[in-house]
Amino acid sequence: MSTGSEANELDREVDASMRMFEKAQVGPAASLTPIKPSRILVVLDGSSQDDNTLASATFLREKFNTETLVLDARDGKTEQDEDLAVTRATEVSGARPIQRQDGDSYDAILAALKELSVDLLILPSPFGRSFENIGIDSAGTVMDVMLSRCPTPMIVMRRDDQQLRDCVQHIEMVVGSECEVEERAAAWSFGLAAESANVTLNLVLEKEQFENIRSIIEVIQPEAQIDAEKFSAALTKTHHSLHGAMAKTATTLGMNYALHPIAGEVAPPNSLDETKKLLMVLPLEVDDRFGQGFVQDRIRRSPHPVLIVSGHVPKTS
Repeated sequence: MSTGSEANELDREVDASMRMFEKAQVGPAASLTPIKPSRILVVLDGSSQDDNTLASATFLREKFNTETLVLDARDGKTEQDEDLAVTRATEVSGARPIQRQDGDSYDAILAALKELSVDLLILPSPFGRSFENIGIDSAGTVMDVMLSRCPTPMIVMRRDDQQLRDCVQHIEMVVGSECEVEERAAAWSFGLAAESANVTLNLVLEKEQFENIRSIIEVIQPEAQIDAEKFSAALTKTHHSLHGAMAKTATTLGMNYALHPIAGEVAPPNSLDETKKLLMVLPLEVDDRFGQGFVQDRIRRSPHPVLIVSGHVPKTS
């Protein structure tokens, strides 16, 4: 059986190894190259949220001169129904409608993404339902499927008064676990951010995640003591490179940046009645079951628009 001194020695060895790894692998942080949209797909669902979705497209057109494609992806539409993509594309300068393919709403959206070369998708959630009536109960079936299959970064519009042009002054990137697409998500954050924006990296410690890891450690090393503060410090270490890159990018661009290790129960998003305007950014590896649930929960509870940047999306035929 290990003694307390042996456990402490192991901790010191792990810390020393971690420091050596950081010095060897991280090096001086380089600035990120902000990613800005050039061609976007806007999806309409026939609900009152279409106004906010189109307003977001108008803002991106004004800010980045984006090419805008509009899709009416409503379910149950007949040949006699007007095509909202045709009637409402005129609301965005230079926008053009595209034809909906057969299938459910998510099939039509994914088919359009496969056919068209776009770098950003904008759609409402819950799709085809009232945000006020659904609330935090569900993000909708369409969103569940898109989180699993969508290879394109997407902005999910939520409450009508949270318009994208008003939200890019405050960017909150929320990370629950280390993933390969977090630097790309950060690059998107800076690309969409307004001049002199406030950009925050929130490293979230979920209680369930902490308890699971503590249980594993207790089995492997019964004498070891791990608390939430130590785990939070370790989480910060694993994101050392991302933190450095975001800090340097913010300085280069004249923006404000902050790092917040934070408990899951108080991490963004705010409550549904929150009036503060912000854009939440979530990196997602779709083959990470914990990450999937983390992102779904954040969208469901968010009144703010949410940008999801996905990786490891399965290829479809």
